[in-house]
Amino acid sequence: MNEAVLFNELATDKGQKIGVISLNSEKTLNALDQPMIDEIYDKLLAWKSSSEIVCVFLEGRGEKAFCAGGDIRILRQTVAEGGQDAPLRFFSKEYRLDYLIHTYNKPVICWSNGFVMGGGLGLMAGATFRVVTDTSILAMPEISIGLYPDVGASWLLGRMPVRVGLFMALTGCRLNAGDAIYLGLANRFIDHAFRPNVLEALQGAEWKHGDHYETVYNVLDKYTNNSAGWLPYSKIRALRDTIAGLMDQPSLPVIMDQLEALQSEDAWLMSARDTALAGSPLSAAIAYEQLKRTRHASLKEAFMSELVLSVNCALRGDLNEGVRALLVDKDKQPKWQFDNVRDVDSDALEQFFQPPWGEAEHPLADM
Repeated sequence: MNEAVLFNELATDKGQKIGVISLNSEKTLNALDQPMIDEIYDKLLAWKSSSEIVCVFLEGRGEKAFCAGGDIRILRQTVAEGGQDAPLRFFSKEYRLDYLIHTYNKPVICWSNGFVMGGGLGLMAGATFRVVTDTSILAMPEISIGLYPDVGASWLLGRMPVRVGLFMALTGCRLNAGDAIYLGLANRFIDHAFRPNVLEALQGAEWKHGDHYETVYNVLDKYTNNSAGWLPYSKIRALRDTIAGLMDQPSLPVIMDQLEALQSEDAWLMSARDTALAGSPLSAAIAYEQLKRTRHASLKEAFMSELVLSVNCALRGDLNEGVRALLVDKDKQPKWQFDNVRDVDSDALEQFFQPPWGEAEHPLADM
């Protein structure tokens, strides 16, 4: 058993069980590696068909993070050592796990305290009850490592108001709990101190036959109401018109020009701007094009499209260099393949949307 993820079944007072999944790798901010993904997927499948399990509680151990994303350092190392099929294995199973949570037949509570980034947001997004706390910080920071927002973000970000999703993709901006509630990324705000009380209340609840969703709703509602006065101020809500003006442009180069020309006394907004300008131009172009192509896609179609992009990014995109600069050598001086988004021509971009497995059936076709 991989100690980086722990499973527990808490007995209820009425004889049922609550399945608890705890990400348990505090040193990596609970980043997901292949064994963790495999074990969570298998356990969720087992619980899905168990009449004893009434709901699932997904959390991250420690105070710093629910999950800071996928452990891409290991993925980069595996590819460098000749494991060219590693990205396909990793991303296809990660996306299957995310899709399983989205379509699960029992209530899933995701307790998203601390950092919730990249793959962590992928786990959270499909949960029935997406809880953020007073410590939650959410982001899709892939542009800084040469990737793009994946894990279903093509579907999720494209449905946000006034192109906020595009702003998130290009800037990697950090969101607090107020932002997450405003955007619908989360649907419950509960102070982190109430976590043990919530679990105890779930164990003591009346788990009648039928609608377990209502049972969870009633338990969480009490602690949501008790925490309402502590919800932090939403930057996204306050800057909505500014963000809309920046993103509502005829092309990506014009958007980047607008960001470069931006002057503001708002430190949060300027930090987002700086991240966009320092990020991978190739990643920006991929993210922009992907959100256009998946505007009317189903969730499954979005995941299938992302698998093509993610494998290509890992094998010949900027991901290798971005991870090196940010997480391995930590010199923060990535040498991107393109100097700016105007250099990314349409032919080079289109190559990333072509399946790397050729004419073979899509690996997620049966999902």
